[in-house]
This record gives sequence, C-alpha cells and structure tokens, in this order.
Amino acid sequence: MPHEIDFSTGKPAIAYVGEKPWHELGEKLEPGASIESWLRAARLEWKLERLPVQYLVDGRIRTMENRFVLVRNDTHAALSVVSEDYQIVQPPEVLEFYRNLVEKCGYTLETAGALDSGRKVWALARTGLSDSIDKRREDELAAYVLLATSCDKTLATTAAFTSIRVVCQNTLFFAMNEIGTKKHRHVKIPHHVHFEAEAVKEDLGLMDKAWSEFMAKVRKMAEHPLASDQVSSFFQELLTQRSDKKLSNKTEREHQTLLGLFKSAPGQVIHTANGTLWGAVNAVSYYADHVRAGAGGQRLNSAWFGAGCALKEKAWQQATSMIS
Repeated sequence: MPHEIDFSTGKPAIAYVGEKPWHELGEKLEPGASIESWLRAARLEWKLERLPVQYLVDGRIRTMENRFVLVRNDTHAALSVVSEDYQIVQPPEVLEFYRNLVEKCGYTLETAGALDSGRKVWALARTGLSDSIDKRREDELAAYVLLATSCDKTLATTAAFTSIRVVCQNTLFFAMNEIGTKKHRHVKIPHHVHFEAEAVKEDLGLMDKAWSEFMAKVRKMAEHPLASDQVSSFFQELLTQRSDKKLSNKTEREHQTLLGLFKSAPGQVIHTANGTLWGAVNAVSYYADHVRAGAGGQRLNSAWFGAGCALKEKAWQQATSMIS
C-alpha cells in the first residue's frame, strides 16, 4: 500500500471538515460534529488490550515476564510489545482531549485519524487565533493544536502548537513557551508516565504569548530580503552537515527542487514571501508537507512526526538565527 493511513476496518481511518484533504481520503463531517461522530468517522472507537507474550517450546506454552503485546480489540492485530510500566493512551482519549476545548474554548476539530494499522493516532483542531503577516492581509496564518500518540514507542504522546499558512496549507510548529534559552516546541509525555490531559491543557494557556512571539519572528523574516546567492546558501546549509561539504547527487536534486519552490510554490508570489527569508522557510515547508515524502500517510507522517518535521525545524532555527 503506497501510504500509511490505517485501513484495518476496510475504510480509511481519517475524518475531516471543510475541503477534501490533499490525500483525498477520509469521511467528511460537518463543522460542530460531536466527539462521538468524530470517533466513528475517523475509525477510532477501538481500544488497546494488554496481553501476555507467550511462546511455544517443546509443545509447552511459556509466558515472558514483564513483556506484553498490545492488541486491537476490534481486529485483534498485534501492534507492539511493551514492558509492564508502559502507559497506554487509548485512541478515543486523543479525541476526548478536545471535548471541553471545543465546547468551552471555541476550538474546531479539523482532522483526526490513524496511521500504520493504528500504531499512531492524531487529532488536529483550529484555535481562535489567526493573524496576517502584512497590512494588506494577503498572507494569513492560523494557529492549531495537534495531539498525537503511538503505541509502538515511535512517538511519545505529544501536544504541539502548529501554524497553517492559509494560502498553501503549509504547517510549521511554533514554541510552547520560552524560558531563558530553553525553547519548548512540544509537550511530550513519555509512555512510562501516565497521560494527564488536564495538565497538558495548562500549557495551552501559553498559546497567546507563544503565538505573538511566533508572528513577530515571521514578520521579521518577511522583511528580510535574500539575494539569489543567499537563497542558495540557505538551502545548501540546510541540506548538509558542513558548509564546505560538496552536495551528493541526491542532495543536489533536493537543493534544485527547493530553489524552484522558492519561486514557484503556492504563495511565493505574495510580497511577504517573494525574495524573502519567510519565502525560503515556506519553500522548505511546502517541500516537506507536499512534495518530499510522496503521497498519503507517508507524507503526513514525515511532515508532522519524522524527517520532514525535522527539516522544517532546522529551517526555522536557521532563519531565526538570521534575524536575531
């Protein structure tokens, strides 16, 4: 299967509101749908069961100590093997996290689903925060909260603030808070610690400050022009470990792709991105979100949790150092 979207029930485990997503999969819901409707549409009503790991030796069944298999209670598929201190976050808990945020805080769920047979589950909601980079209001960003977890230890339970650029749907995480030199871009709860939803929500109180700081940096980037050689150097530094290292053939192709996207990707003709540092960051975001990892769940997984996410983070840090 050319994507990682969960099809365990025979249908894609994705639900959404609004326009059909770029992967063209999932069940559409109307705005304001209940959490129960989201659970059904996203195929997240199942739960994980913890069963002992057993094996057969000389006709006898033996049981491993301190090892358990996590099994879906609907398909009975084994998704991972964990120790006894592993704290399960059930798929319905991911959507339940948003219930009072939707009912009392004006959040709007926009997408939810599962990847890799259900090993990774996420939900994304739009907050009430949005702003334009420029006075013409041509380049708008909106703030979202992403909650994701895994049951195979590939991802800690993670809450993150993410911006989405309206004109091209590029995603970019921004910092939860800043204390001294420490920059917390995510709240991560390792799986040996119990997931306390209300404790995580306390960090959402930092949203206004984090959003304001993020927008201030974006505006500085939009006012920072880049000459052609500076753009090339920006992407070359992004793709290599050392500035004096010659690009491999594969990396040079990426380099050329980014140079092309700097001029031609959606939203790049807007004056805030045209020939600016913000345009360079968005070329990377568009590449990671819409080009680099291919189609379907592979692209989503990479852009939010994997190599694409890391590439966008590096580009953001690089750009931030240039305006500091």
